[in-house]
Amino acid sequence: MTVTKYLSKPVPSLSLHFFRIGYGFATTILIIRYFYFGWIHSYFIKPTFFFKHFGWEWIHPLPPIFTYLLFVILLFSALGIFLGYFLRFNLFVFTIGFTWFHFSDATIYLNHYYLISLLGFLLWLSPVTKSNLPILQWKEWIPNVDPIPKLWLYTFRIQMGLVYFFGGVAKLQPDWLFEALPLKLWLYQSEGKLPIIDPILGLPVTAFVFSWIGLLFDLSIPFLLCTKRFRFYAWLVVLFFHSFTSFLFPIGIFPIVMSLSSLIFFEPNWPKTFLTKFLKLNIENDISKSSVIPQKRETQFGFKEYLLITYLTLQITIPFRHIFYPGQVIWTEEAIKFSWQVMVADKVGRVVFFVQNKPIDPKEELTEYQYRMMTIQPEHILQYAKHLQKKGMELTGAKDVPVYVQSDVSINGKPARPLFPPNEDLTKINVNFFPLKGLLR
Repeated sequence: MTVTKYLSKPVPSLSLHFFRIGYGFATTILIIRYFYFGWIHSYFIKPTFFFKHFGWEWIHPLPPIFTYLLFVILLFSALGIFLGYFLRFNLFVFTIGFTWFHFSDATIYLNHYYLISLLGFLLWLSPVTKSNLPILQWKEWIPNVDPIPKLWLYTFRIQMGLVYFFGGVAKLQPDWLFEALPLKLWLYQSEGKLPIIDPILGLPVTAFVFSWIGLLFDLSIPFLLCTKRFRFYAWLVVLFFHSFTSFLFPIGIFPIVMSLSSLIFFEPNWPKTFLTKFLKLNIENDISKSSVIPQKRETQFGFKEYLLITYLTLQITIPFRHIFYPGQVIWTEEAIKFSWQVMVADKVGRVVFFVQNKPIDPKEELTEYQYRMMTIQPEHILQYAKHLQKKGMELTGAKDVPVYVQSDVSINGKPARPLFPPNEDLTKINVNFFPLKGLLR
């Protein structure tokens, strides 16, 4: 049997349908949180300057009224994904809209937001979203959904496994392994959240134990979830791990996304087995009763499947690109994004810019969150320096306005040191695919 024949072998698609339901549920909660906590105003209306991702400078925030309209559309499209209506259309709208707002300011980049965009793209492309599958009519479509090529199931499993695995690889560095940093700092800051175990959290050994548990969890859990013998117990560990960390640390909906998404590792027909054997529900396999399911057909290995192979190749190689840059990636931040470097460092910075020998405090223009993110990321410092240069040239009429910076960054509570020499004109440094010139490594 050839590889393509094996990967095109039909398997039940129910687990992927329930994956889509979980995706819609999690994204609905996410958008509601933006309305409830006022983050739409804080991140997209209040700022007067926005940082850009390299290569994505063409994405700009929308005017205020259209920003709110975008989030209303995102809310309804997420609900549509969850409820099973107009799936392909809603996934297209949500994925484009969500990626747009996520990329409109680089300081709000989060790994699980990037994951949400990727999963939205994969679901939109997948064969399970070609029909309306109302969640309230689940008895009609659960017994009769079309099979899918095995590659689709593997793609989602590999994608979720890569998040864990590369998160573990990122922890293979001295601070995490031998000094329990940054967990030592974060556990101290989290005292009071779980009073019953506060005395345990305060012990020096606890941070080391948690650091190594986190490392072993990330590196092993994808493989344990792939093993039928240990899968259920591994999933229980996933639930406990993400629930516990969500109590201790402010990590948003990341635990919900990962806990629900990890169900994709179970047998492809697990939802039907769960409903019939454990909930004792009667699900008849009669396609004549369903008005929402197309006739079944043989699976094929076509253009989309070859596109998946290319996609997976990129997802496996992109996280390794930081090895081509000198210095420690958690310090330089070069190629750290899109690489699943999840919660591996605690960085605090302070910057003051100098334009024509006058100090410029960026806190006067940036929001508090933007300032904190900018101070620890060299690329953002360079962007703001060129912004100040542009303002200086408009104000003075000069053709060139040098911009300097005094930057001090502390990583994992260690003594602060500068990112750039104080006599380096930041406007002469260009951001591209090559290592940043002038960056102190």
